[in-house]
Amino acid sequence: MNRKIKVIFIPRWYPNRYDSMSGLFIQRQAEALTKYCDVAVIYVHPDPLCQNKREVDFQVENDVRVMRVYYRPPENSSSVLGRIINMWRFYRNNLQAIRSIREFSPDIIHAHILTRAGYIALKAGREHHCPVIISEHWSRYFTENNTFNGLHLKLITRYVVAKAAAVVAVSKPLRDAMMQCNLSNKVFRVIPNVVDTSLFYPQQHRISNQVKTFVHISCFDDKSKNISGFLRSVKALSEKRQDFRCLLIGNGPDWLDMKDYAGFLRIPEGLVEFPGVLNGTELSDVLRNADFSVLSSLYETFGTVVIESLASGVPVVSTSVGISTEVITADNGLLVPPGDEAAMIRALDRALDNFHKFDRQKICAGIAGKFDKETIAIQLTDLYREVMSR
Repeated sequence: MNRKIKVIFIPRWYPNRYDSMSGLFIQRQAEALTKYCDVAVIYVHPDPLCQNKREVDFQVENDVRVMRVYYRPPENSSSVLGRIINMWRFYRNNLQAIRSIREFSPDIIHAHILTRAGYIALKAGREHHCPVIISEHWSRYFTENNTFNGLHLKLITRYVVAKAAAVVAVSKPLRDAMMQCNLSNKVFRVIPNVVDTSLFYPQQHRISNQVKTFVHISCFDDKSKNISGFLRSVKALSEKRQDFRCLLIGNGPDWLDMKDYAGFLRIPEGLVEFPGVLNGTELSDVLRNADFSVLSSLYETFGTVVIESLASGVPVVSTSVGISTEVITADNGLLVPPGDEAAMIRALDRALDNFHKFDRQKICAGIAGKFDKETIAIQLTDLYREVMSR
């Protein structure tokens, strides 16, 4: 096939006017695909501040056509009736947006995040007579999260997954967790998230400082990221040694609580900093200059920061979750059991004693050609062609 494949993305999460970080990994995937595909994104978002019932924002972003539709939810959206009305408005606005670009006749409809987006994609796929692929990024299927509940939700999700032409999980642990929830499809692939290797790469001439830097990057959701456990580990380590500092980068629902918690633990001054959200080159520069990256999560669907760290040549101390179990070795980091604070303390201590043994260029080379834009774009495009041929 010489022409570009036409693909419509229907994501449940995508960067929007209220949250530039939401679904950023989906945006990166859409933009990576533009070399081989003509990509349009339909994203619908409830907005109580809408002056009209519906507002449409259309932009071309890095060769991706993006239609963001903001709609006014019902006033009492927490009630049973309000939830039903909100669901209907979400469903209707998605279909109206898809129908509004009929001149863009898709070859593939690609939904991201179950269950609503997948159901809408199936409906749109029938109207456009094209196959539907579903990518899942959500952690709700893990027993540690335990939010995939309710017979009605499970039945609809199983139906949507079974009817799709193919299903994609971003890591093997996520695929396994989904299959344990009886979500099955004949074509169930693992295709990881995209990492921008033009942004994350090793520093060529790095001067090692006496005080080592641990970088912890997260969305500050303590339930999943276990930031409180990491802070307790830092406190315990500080009672033995203080030749390190920790940068906890990001923002989220528990940011203030974690900052207060660090004070409650009486972690020595200067050992822990909360610089907030860093993006683009600002983030990559800080990561590149760090001595170690730390992931303390109790569960992860993927763990993009792990790959960004390795691409930057930075060794990783990580719990054995998400992609970490597939990429972390003795040559590029240390693995600890999730929730095991004693093991985390030992790993951080060991990392400080052995920092000089890690070869940054070798760390970067170890993941070369596995998570970059070109590799992921080819994997997805090959999957598109496979389902189209059937």
